[in-house]
Amino acid sequence: MKRSFPIPAKGVAADAISALVTPLPRPAPTKIGLIGVGLKMHFVWKDAVANYQRAQRMIRQAWKGAPFELVAPTECYESAEDVLAAANKLLSEGVSGIILFHGSYTAGEIGSQFGRWLGDHRMPLLSWAFPEPVGGRLTANSLCCQNFLLNAFHRLEVQYHWLFKAIDDPAAAEHLSRFARCVRARARMVGGKLLHLGSGRVPGFYDAEADELAVFKRFGLRFDRVDFVQAFGHAKKFTDAQLRSVMKAIVNAPNCGFNNVSEAQFFQTLRLALGVLDIAGQQNYIGTAIRCWPDLWDHWGCAADGALSLINDQGLPAADETDMNGLISMMAMHLVTEGTAVSTLMDISLLDPRKNRIGFWHCGGSATRLVRAGTKFETRRHSIMENADEKTAVGMLVESLLALGPVTVTRYLAPDSAHALLFEGDIVKSPMAFRGAYAEVVPVGPASADQIMGTILDKGLDHHWVMGRGHFATDLRALNHLLKVVEEPMTNPGGGHGFSTPRTT
Repeated sequence: MKRSFPIPAKGVAADAISALVTPLPRPAPTKIGLIGVGLKMHFVWKDAVANYQRAQRMIRQAWKGAPFELVAPTECYESAEDVLAAANKLLSEGVSGIILFHGSYTAGEIGSQFGRWLGDHRMPLLSWAFPEPVGGRLTANSLCCQNFLLNAFHRLEVQYHWLFKAIDDPAAAEHLSRFARCVRARARMVGGKLLHLGSGRVPGFYDAEADELAVFKRFGLRFDRVDFVQAFGHAKKFTDAQLRSVMKAIVNAPNCGFNNVSEAQFFQTLRLALGVLDIAGQQNYIGTAIRCWPDLWDHWGCAADGALSLINDQGLPAADETDMNGLISMMAMHLVTEGTAVSTLMDISLLDPRKNRIGFWHCGGSATRLVRAGTKFETRRHSIMENADEKTAVGMLVESLLALGPVTVTRYLAPDSAHALLFEGDIVKSPMAFRGAYAEVVPVGPASADQIMGTILDKGLDHHWVMGRGHFATDLRALNHLLKVVEEPMTNPGGGHGFSTPRTT
């Protein structure tokens, strides 16, 4: 995972906010099981057991300090009955994924019966085989065993990862850790609660609406709809003095360059942020999407964007315009990176084929942690509302250039998030083309900016995109495989034109 240009560990008002709201719950470590298999009849059993024990030690060392817990029986198994008994015991102990270690060639019934068990329980699997010494007898036939069992698993429609690496290969440790990250992300989605704040979607934003049952079936995520009355009512507990302390932390920050938001509007935006964070901490929400307009503009005298910025700073993924598919995109990034992605929801508002750049913009809801080093952010009234009437525009928004460095961009597509498009790139130096939160990205990989935008337009894809810090498309693809999310290929040849094309089935 490529990471450079580090961003601050905290937002500008993080300490002031943390002193006022209920902290977000810390998730427990994720349990992952290890099962070793072999066959005494033809292969060297003591070597199979020894390698299984080596694998245990290697995994524990690789996961040291990470939020994963290995649960491993002390013995290897020969029969399907023993494997199923071990798998049921691991299930009762709360494992969220299983690693199958091919100590040696094994019985074909393990492929059929354990494969059926994996499908019945929708249990993620990593199959791990290893190379063995050459020049003498075949002592394990681990690779052939892997081939043998994966044939059965594939025919039984098991979603698996596979690994063929030596136990002491550093690359094996990275693959095992990636599997663990994906298992943990998926496990945290199952039963996870998302806060849908405001009544329904923004008018006309059809690609922001999600098929809730389809999302629940695939991801396990549920939506709770809460009205603004409840959020602002909850925020009455915060005094003006407390709100002023948060406001001062923001406007007096060394990298705050401007503020034109009245105290009343500033306070109202802070009430929204603190109310959402406190509700999320008390009721264990893991993400939120806010219906920012027209309700907040017309009836509550504030804008959501500044609240979204502060909520994202606190580690709770927050999407604009009640975009639930956008929030799911943010959740995937947040969970697979343990929050280091600091994801933000954006529009694509500029294309420069000559410079191979895509300009990402949104009104001003990106975390203050993402403000570009050496530049200042501004807290302002809403620039889009100013297009109509500067005097009646409300705030506050956090306008800034976004931090330089590697990013991953994705979108889980409406209405059911069953398809996704993703690519990697680098945020490069540029002026702020439009007021708001802004960054220009040069894609990394085979597709150019022109081809990426052409594919989006050919396929008629959604208009919101989520950007996260670092290059971790491989991790997202590994997670998407477990979730059966289909990745849309890049298809447009470039040139600023194209034709409508169907989505990949």
